[in-house]
Amino acid sequence: MTASPAIILRAPEPSDIDALYIWENDPEAWSVTDALAPVSRHQLWEYVNNYDSNPLSACQLRLMIAPAAEPLSRPLGVVDLFDINPLHSHASVGIYVASALRRQGIASAALSALIAYCRDRLPLLHISAVVAVGNTPSSRLFSSAGFRPLARLPRWIRSGASGQGNDSATPPPDGFTDATLFIFDL
Repeated sequence: MTASPAIILRAPEPSDIDALYIWENDPEAWSVTDALAPVSRHQLWEYVNNYDSNPLSACQLRLMIAPAAEPLSRPLGVVDLFDINPLHSHASVGIYVASALRRQGIASAALSALIAYCRDRLPLLHISAVVAVGNTPSSRLFSSAGFRPLARLPRWIRSGASGQGNDSATPPPDGFTDATLFIFDL
């Protein structure tokens, strides 16, 4: 068994804009996000330079996944905590790892670090993730991190004609695929 990679989660820096630009405009990633249009470098520059590091006031938190040995080097991926609801003490999580770096334990290490951060620093009781039913790698990631499947959400994610977000070779007939709601109790 290989050891988990040593990573840290850190705030976005201006030097991360090029990586974010590539990831935010990756059509493969769009199938599992709420992206409706491309994001410009200028929009990302504005976001990074106006970054609100208080997740309770911003109701979101974007953290770069970086190697612990070189925290300011090119990021490995990004983890987002969004829809943070301080009143009801829950939030949702999304994670993206650069395609060339997948299946190396980076997402698992980042998710573990995010869970520890949420448990230790934020007034949250639960974090959740919505995963397309056919997205086996993401389902395994969240299950192995201790998330439990709570509900099946019928026709929840628009998968497009290509069936993206669905491991099946046959896209759903109406362009939508079911999703699983995973929850982690902090």
